[in-house]
Amino acid sequence: MKKEESADVCGCVDEKLLQYIWKIRAFASMQYVSAKGEKVTVLSSGEENRHSGPDFFNAKIQIGNTIWAGCVELHVKASDWVRHGHHTDMAYDNVILHVVYENDEDVYNSKGQYISTIEWKSVIDEHVCRQYKNYMHHAGEIVCAHSVQQVEPLQLYSWMDMLLIERLERRVSDIENRLSQCASHKEEVFYHLVAKSFGFKVNALPMYLVAQSLPLSVLAKQKNDLLQTEALFYGQAGMLNGPFSDAYPQALQKEYAFLCKKFNLTPVSTRAIWKYAKMYPTGFPTIRLSQLAALVHRSSSLLSKVLKAEDIGDLEQMFSVSASPYWNTHYKFDVQAQDNSVKNLGKQSVHSIIINTILPFVYAYAVWNEDLALKNKVVHFYECMPLENNTVVRKYRHLNIRLFNALHSQAMLELYEYYCRKKRCKKCAIGIYLLKF
Repeated sequence: MKKEESADVCGCVDEKLLQYIWKIRAFASMQYVSAKGEKVTVLSSGEENRHSGPDFFNAKIQIGNTIWAGCVELHVKASDWVRHGHHTDMAYDNVILHVVYENDEDVYNSKGQYISTIEWKSVIDEHVCRQYKNYMHHAGEIVCAHSVQQVEPLQLYSWMDMLLIERLERRVSDIENRLSQCASHKEEVFYHLVAKSFGFKVNALPMYLVAQSLPLSVLAKQKNDLLQTEALFYGQAGMLNGPFSDAYPQALQKEYAFLCKKFNLTPVSTRAIWKYAKMYPTGFPTIRLSQLAALVHRSSSLLSKVLKAEDIGDLEQMFSVSASPYWNTHYKFDVQAQDNSVKNLGKQSVHSIIINTILPFVYAYAVWNEDLALKNKVVHFYECMPLENNTVVRKYRHLNIRLFNALHSQAMLELYEYYCRKKRCKKCAIGIYLLKF
């Protein structure tokens, strides 16, 4: 390799790349010859140090006939050891091996002891270095857009399985945080999250706040009366201030006035917090609140039933609810609509609730109870649900990645949000495959 080419390749390498290669023990052989001609065998690469000090600790390295335990430090050039001040820092005196891309000088610790060094310049392929640099400096969001088709299907779909689990584990953490704020009452938190899901993205927060203001204990006392259940939801949503001309909202207003005093309730919002703009009228919060009330009215021990569901059809049936007949001809109180139709919660909306709220909660329940069968059932349910149609999924389908079900669409959301957008190619199975470590 010419000197100019060598310098160019070196410029493609950074410490993060070297650290990652070391961390995953990327090379089939972890045997090297040091700069002094010693045989070096990596018995254990150690643990990554996320704080100050050497890059890895608790490594076990055989140098010649001696087995050493200690730290490993990695640099692009050996001279970086001095440039970073390690030669005078006692925190680096327990470094037993210096791993560098280019060994341009010998290095010593603060005690003047030589640090055994191995060079990777001849080990790391030039193509990998340049590919890595291209990835890290790619202007687009999906840096492997032109090469992802090279990934073997088995590798790709195995990674999707892992991405779904990673996404579910993230949801479990969020649910546990909510539980800690709700005295670990699982049914209450489940109800809060279901209510939030009925607001979808636009009205999720106000729906969640309304549910928090209406304990299950209050709803349980009135749930057999649909009008009273609706009155509680609309009243807490700040939608019953009136005056009204239609009999239905007048009846709701009367019921809420009584129930509000009975349970000492305070509305959590005014009408101003609810969003109506740029929405299909069937998604208005007035309709969604009635559908949520219908779910509460007809459901007893909902979480228990969800956990016992045998197939997706069972869950679809549970959450296929309709708004009250008044809403057949209205989208807002006292405003007559031009059409007349039953306001069912559409199948796509039902699927969205199941995918984003119900199944993550069931998975959390499985984690808490160490129930492997329930975990597997959740994954199976994702496989049985249709592929979601959103901008992220369309991005990957445009790259000719074959996606078939909700497991794949959820995996792509995780991939996009936590890998592609952050250029975490070195953490991504696709990136690792394409870089051919």
